Amino acid sequence: MAFLPLLLSIFSLLRFNAFALNPDSRDLRIINEAGFKCNIYWINRWKNDELVLNSEEGVFHGAETNINSYLGHEFEVQEVPSKKTGHCKGPDNTCRKGQFKVNPNDEQLVVLEEGLERIVHTDNVTKARDQAKRVLQECKAGAIEQFDDQDPDANMIALLSCLDTSIEEAVEEKKNEIEFQENLRMNMGSKLAGYSCVDPNVTMSEISENKTWTDPSHKRQKAMMLFDKPTIKIVYVKDFATQAECKHVEEAVGTLVDVNGQDGLYAKKGSIPVPSNGDIAALAKRMRVLASQILNVRDDVMKSEEVSMIHYEENKQDPRRYDAHCDGICDGSDRQNGGYIASVLVYCE
Repeated sequence: MAFLPLLLSIFSLLRFNAFALNPDSRDLRIINEAGFKCNIYWINRWKNDELVLNSEEGVFHGAETNINSYLGHEFEVQEVPSKKTGHCKGPDNTCRKGQFKVNPNDEQLVVLEEGLERIVHTDNVTKARDQAKRVLQECKAGAIEQFDDQDPDANMIALLSCLDTSIEEAVEEKKNEIEFQENLRMNMGSKLAGYSCVDPNVTMSEISENKTWTDPSHKRQKAMMLFDKPTIKIVYVKDFATQAECKHVEEAVGTLVDVNGQDGLYAKKGSIPVPSNGDIAALAKRMRVLASQILNVRDDVMKSEEVSMIHYEENKQDPRRYDAHCDGICDGSDRQNGGYIASVLVYCE
């Protein structure tokens, strides 16, 4: 049985926020260095400050956990009592506790320090501020040490030169870190894809949430979320296209040609521009509508230029595959006008 995937790459006409689904959503990384196991509770300020357990298994000392929450949400961290004694090690056997609040910034890191004496909450803004302060102090100290009261202009030039050099070094370090992370993700993706493809028992990811979307004919359809983060979403929809639609695309594309390695693809591929009307145009429209509703982006700020058909043939010497690759810019920067925002794959039998 052969499966011919149809591929539609969707571009943005206007710049949009990566957190369009909910601009107040934030990810937090929490590291427990308190010396004991802790539970993390969300404080429900709308319900008499009810404590809602957020970490069912708790967070052991030396471990870490991740939380996706929202701007302004507050959390309480509590020491977990000993299983043997049923008591905590705080004053009079009380359980030590602390609180933190989700702020508007990104890259939020919460460190539970020894004994919960202090909870250190940092983010991209505080890190940048601390780094700038440290650079300024180092440059000031160097300028004072080499101070020449006969030539104040030279002192100022030396101070500014120190700051320029430090800023350049910081930018270069950040660029190297981004490049390393990008290459690491690509290499891991290629290796994981290889393992998945040779495993006959591999199963589909678990469904995290069932959602509904409205197709262009205003019918409500089921969509199963396999991965759902503010900037990355993978959705699975059954019976998205009809056999007739698949046949029309196959006939319109015609001859498929070998693509060996282009954008990570090892298969046969053919493409055609998206027509202005007909079955193929309707299918492409349905793809864009699905993407727009899952991403919560207006359909009129999205476009698709072509639809492609791919055929993976049997080839034991050079397995047909779609390796991990990057569509557009993958360095963590904001999406730009005209850039990739989504890909829709339809498997035709």
